Amino acid sequence: MVFVHGSPGNGSDFLPYLKDKDFQTHFCMLSPDRLGFGLSEQEKFIPSVNAQGKGISEMIQSFIENQKLSVTSIIIVGHSYGGPVSMKSFHLLSENLKKNGKVFLLSAPMDPKYEELRFYNHIAKSVMIEWILPKSWVRSNEEMFQLKQDLIDLGFELKQSRFPVVMVHGDSDGLVPWEHTNYLNHESYKGESKVYLLSGGSHFIPWTRFSEIKSIVFKEVSI
Repeated sequence: MVFVHGSPGNGSDFLPYLKDKDFQTHFCMLSPDRLGFGLSEQEKFIPSVNAQGKGISEMIQSFIENQKLSVTSIIIVGHSYGGPVSMKSFHLLSENLKKNGKVFLLSAPMDPKYEELRFYNHIAKSVMIEWILPKSWVRSNEEMFQLKQDLIDLGFELKQSRFPVVMVHGDSDGLVPWEHTNYLNHESYKGESKVYLLSGGSHFIPWTRFSEIKSIVFKEVSI
């Protein structure tokens, strides 16, 4: 089970899951820093779902090979921006490793028609503001400028994919509207897809609704 954090963020965002005894019992878990965030370096930061997804998929493959693991199933859990990154990663893994598995999207943007820049994105883009902001925030803002086109490109790729996807979203998410959960059905996605809407849930359900998400994961994963 691999956790992919949002933008900004780092791998430690998923510590509640990594420390949970039930998760520890049933899964080998990885929670990396995405390229350019936390302690993960990228020579020149590239604000790209494609580049981030490729990095995660290569990390997973390298870990499996180095640890000489016999893996039958791979699960990727992505929060927010980590959602489309997870979809790209699993798309690549399904081609390269031919493994079974599932993707869980938590509060994830998927539909490009709902992805529009906000006033603060443009403010944060100015040179003076970028100089003040932490590097992770600057990079996060760069990702937002590219995200709409990245989602359009990802949508074309996913037309060839069939892996199962579970979308979990709060119906009171003020950052990524819950309507994103309709995307796969509208695009006639060929794989199995399910949606769980959490009443009153915000964008931060991985932490505020931990027990519910844990229940959903264990319900949807054969262990």
